[in-house]
Order: sequence, then C-alpha cells, then structure tokens
Amino acid sequence: MMSMYRRWGTTALVVATMVATPLLAYAATGYGGRSEEVKVSAPSPGALLSASPTAVSPLLAHAGKRYLITYRSRGVQGEPIVVSGYALLPKGQPPKGGWPVLAWAHGTTGIADPCAPSADFPGGPVHGYQELIDKALDWWLAQGYAVVATDYQGLGTPGGHPYMNAVSQLHTVDDSVRALHRLRPGAFSPDWLVMGHSQGGAAALEVAAHGQADVPNLKLRGAIAIAPGGYHYSAIVPYLRANPHPPVGVALFFPILLEGAQTADPSLHVDDLVSPDMQPLMALARSRCLSEMREEVHEAPARLFKPDADLKPLVSYLDRQALEHMSPTVPVMVIQGEADQLVDPRGTKAWYQQTCKAGKTVFFDAVAHGSHRDALNQSPQGAKNFLAYLNGQKSMQSCAALAPAGGH
Repeated sequence: MMSMYRRWGTTALVVATMVATPLLAYAATGYGGRSEEVKVSAPSPGALLSASPTAVSPLLAHAGKRYLITYRSRGVQGEPIVVSGYALLPKGQPPKGGWPVLAWAHGTTGIADPCAPSADFPGGPVHGYQELIDKALDWWLAQGYAVVATDYQGLGTPGGHPYMNAVSQLHTVDDSVRALHRLRPGAFSPDWLVMGHSQGGAAALEVAAHGQADVPNLKLRGAIAIAPGGYHYSAIVPYLRANPHPPVGVALFFPILLEGAQTADPSLHVDDLVSPDMQPLMALARSRCLSEMREEVHEAPARLFKPDADLKPLVSYLDRQALEHMSPTVPVMVIQGEADQLVDPRGTKAWYQQTCKAGKTVFFDAVAHGSHRDALNQSPQGAKNFLAYLNGQKSMQSCAALAPAGGH
C-alpha cells in the first residue's frame, strides 16, 4: 500500500509542480478497483490528480461509492504538494442542488506513510481507529452528505508530515473539498461542513477560522471539533523539561510532535535537542504508526532533552499552532469527553470560554464520563443538534454556561 502511494505521489508531484501545464489526463490504479481517468488542471489547488474506486467498508452501510484520491494542495509555505485521501458518496443519485459536503479531518495516527487512513486495511496499523471513524461518517452519509477525507500533507505521499501545523492542515482540508467537486462536477452542493477529531479537531477549528476566506466560491456553514488537541500546545515542552521521565503515553506522542515541527520548520534541528535516550524513540516514530508504538514501547526514555538544549525556538513554533489563535468565522460545535485522558477537557473548555468572550457562535457538548474516543463514538448526537440549528429547525443557546460535570 505504501508503494502504491509513493508511485502516485511521485508522478503527481511532477504534474503539480508544472504550474504552466494545461488540462491533461492522469490515470492511476488503486487497490480493489479499476483505473479511472480524470482530467485535471494541475496548477490549481484542489486539482484532482487521480481517483480510483475501491471496496466500501461493511461499516459504511449508507455509502454507494468510495474513491481513493490524490489531489494538488499547498504545504506549510504554500508550496505545491500532492495529498492523498478518500471520498465517500451516498447511495443513489445526488439531489437537486447536489449533495452537501462534509470534510473529515482525522486524529493522530503517526507520521509514517503506512499511517495514512486512506490506505487502511483489515489488520493494518490504523484499522481499529478507522473503524470508529467509519461508524461516525456513516451517520453523515445517511443524512445525504458526501464525505471527503484528507490524509494531510506527507502521510502516504512524498515529504514529511508537519504534524499539527495549522496552515498545512487548513490547506489540505480546504483543497480536499475543491478536489471532491472535480470528481463529479455538478454533483455537490456549494454548502459544506468540516468535522475533525483530536489532531483533526484542531484542523477543523483552523478551517472554521480561515476556511471561508480560503475557499470563497463555496459556503462553509460550520465546524464540529471533537476533542480538539493543541490548547496551549507549547506547554508540553516545559512540562517535559520539568518531568524528564513522563508517562509512556505522553512520551509516545512527543517524537511525533518533534518530527512534525522539524518538517514544518527545518531550522529547529530537533535531533540536536533530544537526549541519546530519546533517539531510538525518534527513529521508531519515523517508521511506525502510533498504535504500533503503543504495542512496542512500554517505558519512557530516561531523559527526553539534552540538559543544555535551547528550547525557545521550538516553544515559539508550537505556540503559533495553538488553538487559542483560532477565532472562528462560522458556528462551531465542540464535542468533548469529560474523562478524556489525551486531550484535557479543561483546555477545550478554556478555548470555548475564550471564543465566547470574543462574541462567536459556539456550542459545547460534554460527553459524561467519556474518553477520547467516546467523544467520536457519540458525535452523531451533537452533530444532529448542530445540523438542526444550522437548518433553522432547532433553537440552541450559543455560549451556554458549562456544567461542572455531566453532559449527555
């Protein structure tokens, strides 16, 4: 599967960087389906480079078709890149005006190519998480939404993955929606929503802040952020310096964070910051997905940073990616598990309160006793209420006071 993505990515990257290239045809072969030729205009962000029908998961009972796609997008500096992902279409024909669109942004899977969700297969390193995603997305298909899901920059395609970089995640989500419209011109409504979980929750909030301006010819109606990570994102660095032997669960995320920062800003030279004890974990993160790291690593390194490491540039970079800089221009629904051990509910609530003070339209759905994944599992309930609000079918109070505990 990884070699397939490398083949697609290398060919498509040549196409994407030929900024003066006129319309052309590109064909690609994906697993489980025949080739399909698609005309593309490579210079344009969102140009569809390839589309191949694939088998539909049994968990997607309301999906009529699934396509593996690659498309032209923009990287951290706006440079042309190739991104992979997948599209799900409801059964039947599109309604008058086209299917509305949900852009899906996934949570942390890792930074290695096999961690790309579009390459999922039974028994694969992201399969358990993808099954939860499929169940959540099937609810949207049942409501008549088409779904497009990005893998993000560098997951399954050339280059590294700039994990949690706000600009890159904005670009790859927005351009996935553009690419979907080129899959079947006229089949999709200009109305779209974005929804993401964990890492993808942060992506959804960045899209809520800048997506409408970035894609002005379409109508972004709202965003759903499920357990969004990244509030006070840089605080992890002083925490780890003060706690050099953290819980293993925390330590596993850190090489992903560091490698992502290094990809986005090579001047950080993160290998010069980490201790020799940390180097094996850094190497493991480059070739394993998060689920595999959890199976293989049972103890945190004795020390994460070198004693004399200058961490100020890293802290500055991470701070620029933090949630508190994301001010939405569309209504937002936040869904958060009250017992989440990966994304601190206190940070999510702090962002909510900050956003309310700024006069934005935002709602908070607390999942009582809910874990990080429970918030995703139970997201259809919050999504149902949010859709009813957006459609004028339900009255909801924006910025309602937060209960100390509870939820649905």
